[in-house]
This record gives sequence, C-alpha cells and structure tokens, in this order.
Amino acid sequence: MHVALVALPGPELAQTAQEISSLANMDVPHFAIDLTELDAPGRVFQWCVDQRIQVDFLINNAGIAGSSAFEQSDPGYSDERILLNVRALVLLTRYFIPMLKESPGSKILNIGSLSGFFPVPYKSVYAASKAFVISFSKSLAKELEKANIRVTVVCPNGVVSNELSRKRIMTHKFWGKLTTLTSDRLAVLTLDRVEKGNRVYVPLFINRLLLFVEKFIPEKWISHFLEKEFRGELKY
Repeated sequence: MHVALVALPGPELAQTAQEISSLANMDVPHFAIDLTELDAPGRVFQWCVDQRIQVDFLINNAGIAGSSAFEQSDPGYSDERILLNVRALVLLTRYFIPMLKESPGSKILNIGSLSGFFPVPYKSVYAASKAFVISFSKSLAKELEKANIRVTVVCPNGVVSNELSRKRIMTHKFWGKLTTLTSDRLAVLTLDRVEKGNRVYVPLFINRLLLFVEKFIPEKWISHFLEKEFRGELKY
C-alpha cells in the first residue's frame, strides 16, 4: 500500500518517509503539523485534497500518554491530551469519511488502550480519553456498516514506542514485562486483525484475560491495585 505520513515537525518525519521510500520504492508524501492546533484536522484533509491523495485507510495513531496527579497537574496538561487523543481523532475521522466512501472496503483504525476499560489513577485524563475512543469507534463501526467502511479500535496495554515509555513500563516490573509489546509487533498483530474485520482488538492473551477477570472483581479492589501500580510512574 502507498502511505502518506502526518506527524509533528522534526527530522524523524522526513527520515521515516525516506526509509519507507527506499524500502518500497515509492514516493511517501508527508506533512508536518501539530494536531493539537485547532485548524490542524482540516488542514490535513485539505493537504490530501491538494496533493491528490486518495485515502482509503485512515489510521488515527497520534496520541499522548503521561502520568500525573490530577489536582497537581497544569490545566494545559489535560487540555493537550483532550485536544490530541479526542478532538483531533474525531475531526480527522469526520473530514475523511466522504473520501473513504469513494473507495469500497475502506478502513479506519483508531488507537485505544486497555486503560480505556479501567479506572486508572494518575492517568485519569488519558484513560478517559481512550474510553472515549473505544466507545466512539464501536458506535461509528455500526453507523458506517452500510457505507462499507470498517472501523477497528486496538487496545494494547504497554507499548515500547520510545525511551520514556520504556521507563514508565519498567516501573511495573513483572506486570510490565508480561503485558507489554513493541510497536513493531503491535503493528503486525493489529493490521492482521483489521484485515479480518475485528471491531475491537486487545493484543496478547494476558491482556484479554485481565479484561475478563476484571468483570468478577469489585471495582474498589481494582482501583486500589491500580493506584499502587501506577504511583511509580509519577517520577516520569
């Protein structure tokens, strides 16, 4: 498949585009933009129109995590997560649906999180934003059935995507090693499930088991365990 990349300004974007271009022998158009800017989703869509890029697979991968005691956090900390994890994802999806309808069998992939199913102290806004993504994706999947657009939301646990995420995951020790996977492995597993038509996908058996067991444990116990488990992330 041909790809078009959108990411924050910086050398990594052009480097990634060049790497893909060299490996696949194709042009890789790329657009540097901060998706938390209010006009960013519309500008991304217009860029695709101007470049004559016909999108038939929209991957809403941009997102930001982090750990913070809510009452001590700067309001901008929460605002950034809402703007990127929720607003940008929703508006990008809305802008691209008419274009996706032009290609039968189009797909949308949204990146959720296992935390979207749980109350997670010190990640309250992040977990809530991913709960939104899960609910939004499931609702949209039903709405777009007749338009022949498939919607998938993937809900991983820990993902080693950079050095900071690795440090956060390491604070969980045994559980971190057991429930985490690399971003490369996540991509392979997820794209396979998208092709199979899954609407909600939770990678790794252990994470699916945690989600099943959670139904039989009082929420007070779960909250107590998660508060202790995620307190260690605050130093990062």
